[in-house]
Amino acid sequence: MDDESILFGIRNAFALGNYQIVINQVSSARAFQSASAQLESQCLLYRAYLAQAKYNLVINDIDENSLEAPLKAIRLAAVYFKAKQSGQPTDNVTQDALAMLDEGANRVEPTIQVMVATILVNDGKHEEALKVLHSRTKKLECTALAVQIYLQMDRVDLARKEVSHAKAWAEDALLLQMMEAWVDLRVGGEKYQEAFYIYEEFGQSNTEPSIKVLNGQAAANIALGRYPEAESALLEALNKNNDDADTLVNMIVCATLMSKPSEVVNRYISQLREVAPQHSYLQELDLKSSLFDRAASRFSLVDAS
Repeated sequence: MDDESILFGIRNAFALGNYQIVINQVSSARAFQSASAQLESQCLLYRAYLAQAKYNLVINDIDENSLEAPLKAIRLAAVYFKAKQSGQPTDNVTQDALAMLDEGANRVEPTIQVMVATILVNDGKHEEALKVLHSRTKKLECTALAVQIYLQMDRVDLARKEVSHAKAWAEDALLLQMMEAWVDLRVGGEKYQEAFYIYEEFGQSNTEPSIKVLNGQAAANIALGRYPEAESALLEALNKNNDDADTLVNMIVCATLMSKPSEVVNRYISQLREVAPQHSYLQELDLKSSLFDRAASRFSLVDAS
């Protein structure tokens, strides 16, 4: 197979969240003929390790003074997430990432754009992240990240517009289909079923469905009120990795909707606190609990006897 055929399969595996398959395929692939293909394969390899939270491996493998700017950006992302995971300050890393954009053509290099924008999103700087992704025509991953940012900002209208524009040049790319599913889950109504069909098709590919795909199927089933089916998909995801934060959040939601005993729900919450104490779900949960307690303290029980 030529370079593009090999990279096509690796890109799709990465988009589906099959990170170990990406690692295996890149590690076993023959030498690529072009330097650009070799660099892209290395970027996908280390981004797969990054997605598996193997930050030290990425930091140690990639030379801090590497001449390949995309690899340096991936290393910076690993440094950022390692610091965030351990509760250390990340401001300096964010500044270093932003400084990379001023070097050469880095501002329009897709991997660098995605890495820097991802760091900014995790800093809660959505508008700045979108500015980093300013040049994203015919850059699927940049467009996909922009769609996710718009959805986080509750700008479903802009997310839909991004997907619509991408259809003009991305044809039936797998990542474009995934973007459509994300937007469908936010639009709701009959779009829930369309999102489910997309994730179902992903799950019927040649490989076993990834945790990412199983969570997508579960989210669609929850939206459609099919809670047992959602639970089944989430249990399969937990069997693959019982510490996956997104799976645990969806399991908390599903268990609550299924009226599971409070101790079951609390067990999943405790597990989430163990593996991802800074997760946005927990921050929102703690905030709402605090507001409820504050409101409840204004009232006193009256003995009706």
